[in-house]
Parts: sequence; C-alpha cells; structure tokens
Amino acid sequence: MADRWEVTLKGHDQLLVKMQNYSKESERVINDTLKKSGGEIATDKITNFIPVSAEQLRSGHRHAKSSKPLTVTYFNLGFRVRPKGNFDYLKYPDLGIGTSKKNKPQEFMRRGLEIALDPITDELMRAFDALNK
Repeated sequence: MADRWEVTLKGHDQLLVKMQNYSKESERVINDTLKKSGGEIATDKITNFIPVSAEQLRSGHRHAKSSKPLTVTYFNLGFRVRPKGNFDYLKYPDLGIGTSKKNKPQEFMRRGLEIALDPITDELMRAFDALNK
C-alpha cells in the first residue's frame, strides 16, 4: 500500500495561460517535456531527501541515495516515481510503516516532488515559449 501524491498547478497562472493559448499543442508539449526532463528533475529532488544514517556511511555501505534507486513510468500528462525493486524498502521510512512503524513518516517522496514542481514548471514554460519561435 503506497500513498499517491498529485501535484496541482495552483499559483502557476502563466503556465495555465500558455496551455490555453496553445491548446492544440499543449498535450504533446507537456508529454514531451515531462519525458525529456520532468521525470529526471523529480527523481533528483526526491533522491536528495533520502536519509542516510551515519552508521551506514562509516561502514562503507552503498546506500540508495548514491545508487539511482528510483524509476519513472510515464503516462499521458504525467509520470509515476517509484523505488526500483532492490530499493523497495524506501517505502518504509517514507510512510512510517513496516520496520519503521515506530518512527514518524519522513515523506521524502512528497517533499522532493514539491521541490521539483517549480523547476518542472520552468521547463514547461520554456517548451511553450519555444513554440513562438
């Protein structure tokens, strides 16, 4: 059982106006931009929030944070970020379940996605601006 987070574009009125102005091209531009850079931006921002214990660093343990632990699945007008099979344990500290039940949720997936929203929006704005040229 994993939580889902969806991002809404509140406060991004300029992007919404551009989407309306290029309504016939909007779907293609959004899908292309998300595939080109949106998923990578999101995984980078999420990975930055993955916690690493000092004990694991001292023992030379190769941690998820330095191992590209996330995979991105694209669909129409969006994408899904999930841990790769070897790193499925990341859901426990993120949600505060399983072996991390006694700890509060760390929510690094949600926080990383929130941080990624502005850079992804900037990429979308650039893609719509490129239609003018």
